[in-house]
Amino acid sequence: MTLDELIAPDLYSISVVLEPVKEAVTSQTHGYHTYAMFLNLLRASDPALAEELHGVDGHKPFTISPLQGKFGRAENGLKLIPKSSYSVRLTFLRGEVLAHLLDGALKWGEDELELGSASFLMKEIETFSRKNPSTSFQTYQGILDHASAERQIELEFLTPTAFRSGGKRNVVFPEPRLVFGSYMNRWQEFSTVKLDDSIAQSIERMVVARYKLGTSILNFGSYQEVGFTGRCRFEVDRNTPEEVVYAINALADFSFYCGTGAKTTMGMGQTKKVRGTRNGMQR
Repeated sequence: MTLDELIAPDLYSISVVLEPVKEAVTSQTHGYHTYAMFLNLLRASDPALAEELHGVDGHKPFTISPLQGKFGRAENGLKLIPKSSYSVRLTFLRGEVLAHLLDGALKWGEDELELGSASFLMKEIETFSRKNPSTSFQTYQGILDHASAERQIELEFLTPTAFRSGGKRNVVFPEPRLVFGSYMNRWQEFSTVKLDDSIAQSIERMVVARYKLGTSILNFGSYQEVGFTGRCRFEVDRNTPEEVVYAINALADFSFYCGTGAKTTMGMGQTKKVRGTRNGMQR
């Protein structure tokens, strides 16, 4: 059996649990450090695949969260606390990429992982845990089969989110055509279960019903990015056919795996659909 045959589902969300080797200070914006860590693990299994994915000019079949955990205060960043657990959430839109990542992690073993100037030991990889809601797996068909028919859809943008639009500066508001259009594009690119292109017309008619958002600036070293976080409720036009409503809700569920907007491989755009929309935000 080859690595590509090890995993049946298409979509995965896993958590890489890390422990700092010693006290250290890491950058407040460390998405590019976790991206480098991911590529190093992948290179341990398949160097050619790592270089191929790094060189992709467009959507990549994975997302990476920032480093998550409890940090101490430091003047020039975030202080890592020894013996504490930290984690990085990785999602995959193609199962074979996860297979190579797991193979690379096994080959890496107990060697230290570098995230910027900080060193970590890899303690565990959680592929599915009922105690950790950030881990799960699904198929594209499964998302479609379990989609609801809500005409009000609420999303929570967990990390700063932004869109590139027409080569202009970042768009830092969740316009429905940009949000759901990005999910549609990723779905059509990576899924073997294609959606009808006419769904894009219904997305264009969606509106923002309510939102509770804020913005922040992320420093990526030589440049900065502005992004929004918070919740936004989208409304599907009442004349939209029910089968299309199901598809739009499936795309909202897909956001958990594909992320939203730009730089989802460097910590931006982490997203989830909020259950029980009617009570999702305060008036």
